[in-house]
Amino acid sequence: MRSWAKFSLLASSFWPAQAYIWPSQWDGLEDAYTISFGFGAIGIADGVNPCSLSPGGGIAPGRESAAEWLRTAYHDMATHNSETGLGGLDASIGFETFRPENIGTAFNTTLGFFNELQTKQISMADILTLGVVLAIKNCGGPSIPYRPGRIDATEAGPAGVPQPQEPLETHIAEFALQGFNATEMIGLVACGHTLGGVHQIDFPLSVEGAITTDNPEGVVHFDDTFDVYDNHIATQYINDSSVDPLLVGFNTTTNSDARIFASDSNQTMLQFAQDPDFFISRCGDLLERMLNTVPSDVTLGDVFEPLTVKPFQLSLFFNSTGGLQLSGNIRIFGTSAAAAAANPADMPVQLIWMDRHGNTSPNYTTTALSFSFLEATSLWGSLQFFSVSTYLDPSAGISSFVVNWAYDSESALTTADNGGGGFPFQDVILFQQAGSCHGFVNQNSTVSAVIRNDMGAVSSPYLEYTYSSSQPGSLAFKQITFRTELVYAGNSVSPLYDAYTAVFVANDGFLSANESIVSFDLVAVVGGTTYESLNNPQLFTPCS
Repeated sequence: MRSWAKFSLLASSFWPAQAYIWPSQWDGLEDAYTISFGFGAIGIADGVNPCSLSPGGGIAPGRESAAEWLRTAYHDMATHNSETGLGGLDASIGFETFRPENIGTAFNTTLGFFNELQTKQISMADILTLGVVLAIKNCGGPSIPYRPGRIDATEAGPAGVPQPQEPLETHIAEFALQGFNATEMIGLVACGHTLGGVHQIDFPLSVEGAITTDNPEGVVHFDDTFDVYDNHIATQYINDSSVDPLLVGFNTTTNSDARIFASDSNQTMLQFAQDPDFFISRCGDLLERMLNTVPSDVTLGDVFEPLTVKPFQLSLFFNSTGGLQLSGNIRIFGTSAAAAAANPADMPVQLIWMDRHGNTSPNYTTTALSFSFLEATSLWGSLQFFSVSTYLDPSAGISSFVVNWAYDSESALTTADNGGGGFPFQDVILFQQAGSCHGFVNQNSTVSAVIRNDMGAVSSPYLEYTYSSSQPGSLAFKQITFRTELVYAGNSVSPLYDAYTAVFVANDGFLSANESIVSFDLVAVVGGTTYESLNNPQLFTPCS
């Protein structure tokens, strides 16, 4: 089940940004990168598992989602002009699918899969790139470092994606403009053509006689292991057993792989064929460069390294009986043998907090528990989730916490302190699921919140609401954000908090398959300090 439910309750007066610590603008992407399957996963890796899986969960025989995701990313990047710095991996492909160089439904299918995952903080270009990284890893390929920060284009880029009927000189020039020399061109083509194949329905000048009932698009694979990321594209080329339609096809005009692979007297392909480890390593380097080819005015973030300990969907709210409840999960990730051997039921995990006055107490602790429904796996290591549910004294509140944990009950506890400052957690402005609801088309929606009333004057309280919407000319969504006032609504269930509400018309595609990715921020100035409750989840309770 896909869910971007994500809570980040922080005060703007906490520690300044440094190397990736929580919370971060990249938290949603880091979760998507780290959590591959099971609890908390948003379904990216499911779309390419097994590696042979076709789009729509297997309903398109002969096709391969992993190969189509890689092809989409390359065609998107191929608009880059290394001389001007314009273009690159920026989701402009969404505006370019009508071009002959982008023939086939793979682009629309790929963008249709990923547009349901776009959010205010996650661009189509970033999620498309992440999809390629996960797909290649799941197919047995290299671990490609992932960097976030791509910005989606608002219009088409220039034409210029290489096409199979073009002469070698044109291909060399096109790859050079993208930033790859002639040798790198050979590698990038081979690294892309170890997965998937050519569709007769799209390229009848390259494939013939392949359409059957079981293969309605007439897909002919590039090599004999189309669903394994390996060097067979090279070994079969070198030993003259290739099945690649762009290498040994009936139409020499469209045999672009043959021209490209032989352009350095087969030296690159011979290296690939003789050394499978070199092939994997070289492909990792080339694909990383491809995925990081962005417009020159875009600066990518640091390479992701999954956080060892991270809060996940952790929230603070007043429950129906008036208790201040801290609920959610703690995520623990590791790559060691101890992490792989760990039994969550035998792992001690404790959340220890500091109150709003900066004090600690033996009572400020709770044990996080493992449950079978929290099981999850990662392509990058071992992953466990632990559930937190405890009550806090509203007068004492909370300002931050640490997590003490170990991989087994016999080992000494390790303290995770989020880089030294603890995990910041504010208790000043809180979203309240109770009393919040979503209206249907042209009907009011309501968001309820509470704000502390013992810290000074409250000013400028507002809700900033963001949702995904279709845009003309592209299957990629764009993000629409509007702001509305949080209005004082009297007493709350606690004498220390006042109630506030925002009433507005959203019309964001409530509960529809499209235009339904929603998050919202709550912001208020209290006693001269700005406090924020960020990335609250979509409202699923219909207004009566």
